[in-house]
Amino acid sequence: MNKILLILLSLLLSFPGAAQEKRLIVLDMVHHNPGESLTQTSFRDEAKLASYGYDGMVVNEFKFPQCAVSFDRFDKRIFPKGSPERKWVMDLRKQIREQIERCHAQGLECLYFTDIIVLPKRLIELYEEEICDETGAISFEKPLTWKIHELMFEELFTLFPDLDGLVIRTGETYTHNIPYHRGNNPVNYSRKYAQSKEIHAGLIGLLRRIACEKYGKKIIYRTWDFGNFHTNPDYYLEVTGKIEPHEKLFFSIKHTNGDYFRTYPFNRTLGIGNHRQIVEVQCQREFEGKGAFPNYVANAVINGFEETKRDSGYRCLNDLLATPQFAGVWTWSRGGGWRGPYLKNELWCDLNAYVVSKWAQNPSRSEEEIFDEYADRIGILPETKGYFRRLALLSPDAVIRGRGSLIIEPNVIWTRDELLGGLDALEKNYRKIVDADQVEEVLYEMKTSVAIWQEIVELASRVKCRDKRTESFIRYSARYGLLLHGIMEQGWNVMLRGYLYECTGKLDQTASRLALEKYDRLWEEYKNLKSDYGDDSSLYVDRYPGKWVWNRDRERIMGMGVSVDKYRQLIQ
Repeated sequence: MNKILLILLSLLLSFPGAAQEKRLIVLDMVHHNPGESLTQTSFRDEAKLASYGYDGMVVNEFKFPQCAVSFDRFDKRIFPKGSPERKWVMDLRKQIREQIERCHAQGLECLYFTDIIVLPKRLIELYEEEICDETGAISFEKPLTWKIHELMFEELFTLFPDLDGLVIRTGETYTHNIPYHRGNNPVNYSRKYAQSKEIHAGLIGLLRRIACEKYGKKIIYRTWDFGNFHTNPDYYLEVTGKIEPHEKLFFSIKHTNGDYFRTYPFNRTLGIGNHRQIVEVQCQREFEGKGAFPNYVANAVINGFEETKRDSGYRCLNDLLATPQFAGVWTWSRGGGWRGPYLKNELWCDLNAYVVSKWAQNPSRSEEEIFDEYADRIGILPETKGYFRRLALLSPDAVIRGRGSLIIEPNVIWTRDELLGGLDALEKNYRKIVDADQVEEVLYEMKTSVAIWQEIVELASRVKCRDKRTESFIRYSARYGLLLHGIMEQGWNVMLRGYLYECTGKLDQTASRLALEKYDRLWEEYKNLKSDYGDDSSLYVDRYPGKWVWNRDRERIMGMGVSVDKYRQLIQ
């Protein structure tokens, strides 16, 4: 009898589609604002991640684990005994070990996020001629730089034998929280594009040999950069083709073909090559309010965004399921970007993280089923769950029409974090809109966004919840979204009509005057918006300081406010 059962089982497993569904790795990370206090969030609680079914935590506090390496075996002068620098290093060691213990106590793997290249300032000072190029940047063109990194990784995994792995970033380097170290991007695409591939391959090979082969640790190598490794399939295949696959080596890639912008297609480097890939999903959308207003993107990440319907190739996580490369999902539950808005209630981030992570744990479940489960979890009354579902699904439609576009190719960074840009960011877009005679069409699209937000507010008023604080925040955040997108619409109305006048001499005085009046009134309402339970999110501002938003000391102030005021006298 047993023999017959074995034969039947063998036949069943050989039938196409009968093999067990692949087990995806599911990780989470809080991306703290660089240089600021750590984000206060429930996602820093290892017990919460365990309760959501995550496999591991990616720790990213911009205190990189290699900063706990003393380099004593290389040169004892780098962190002399008794120095403040050495004490800082030893304190960091203790913090990392305690973090690993907390993760393991909850059954989670602990992986540390790290930037490459980051080295001690004293080491750079002592060996500058041997490791730096003519610009003063640490360079992998120097043999000693490779030797130092090999020694560094050897000591790192000796110091932290229980560390489960590293997440490697080379596209940017943040040194805000490490006072005794400095660093730079190891790859200079503009100066030596061809050599950049060799540097990536060499670094990946070094990590594979030491971490994966020798110490049995995971390496998740992020391809993040600005238009090369991260989004160029030929570049990706050439670099990864130089590396033999390993069960503990993964490449991590954002689901968007670039940064986390709407209007961008699904990443073209996903589902190709010979290596396993982990997909990064931002749950607190840094260019779309950061959770201050409803923005449910989990459904679209799993099943496809509205704007990618006509795209060829993969559009979403569901499309990747059949590919051998797809190995996991990594949610950024909180963070990304800089500054605010700052939240006191993380409901919308939590919803995105819950649905994406639960789907990844069992992709045979539908997004709708998991969403319904979450609604029950936070106490939405059964008879009003339909309203909650409807407003969540409407939110990405409102966002794309309000701060993006389905008509034009907008400057996707005209607003980010809590900053509203003006003509400095939008003039090239406005020139194209005027030349194409699309002023009214574009403004109508933004009007449509506001109409959708009005429906979201109405739906939110009907949602009932056992937890009155959650019920209140749903209504407050919907109102926040309506007022903010109303400000965006009327700000564009004033700026675009004013720009049209500068180009053509034509000005719809009545429409412009009404837009200016609404703009001022909406700002007043927005500034007076209050949550019943003190869950107020910080507000957007009409400034956009400097070319780079994180340069806080730059004196020149740009943004929507300055641009609207430019046309105020003309209109009035």
